[in-house]
Amino acid sequence: MKNITSGIYEKGAINLNEIMNSLKNQPQISNVGSILSFTGIVRNTSKEGNSVSSLTIDAYDELANKSIEKICNKIKKRQGIIDLKLIHLKGSFKISEDLVYVVVASAHREEGFKALRDTVERYKTEIEVWKKEELCDGSSDWHH
Repeated sequence: MKNITSGIYEKGAINLNEIMNSLKNQPQISNVGSILSFTGIVRNTSKEGNSVSSLTIDAYDELANKSIEKICNKIKKRQGIIDLKLIHLKGSFKISEDLVYVVVASAHREEGFKALRDTVERYKTEIEVWKKEELCDGSSDWHH
C-alpha cells in the first residue's frame, strides 16, 4: 500500500478508496475514532446559474502543492487531528465526476467535522487552481 500525499493529481491517478486505505494502513490508525470525507464533484450549473456541459481543471502544480501543504500542515496541528489528505484533481471532467477529496482522520468526530469544513473553505480560495467551464450555449470561461 502506497502512502498518499496531499496535492494536485491528474484525473484518474487516485480515488477515494485508495486515500481511505492509505489512512487506515498508517501506524497511528489506533488513535483514530473517525474518518470523515468530502468529495467535490462537477455540477451542471455555474455560480451564475448558466448550464455547464463540462469542466477543465488546470493548476500551477508547484504553487498549488505548496498551498495545499500549508493548509494541511496548519490543520493537522489541531488537537485531535491525526491526519488530513487534500487531493485536487486536474484534467477534463464531465458532470458528476469527482474533482476534490478531503479526508480527515481524527480522534473524535467533533474536531474532525470542523477540520473538514475548514479545509474545504480554505482550498476554495487559497490554492492555485483554475477551472474552465464549458457552457451548454457553446461559450466557455476560466475562473480562479
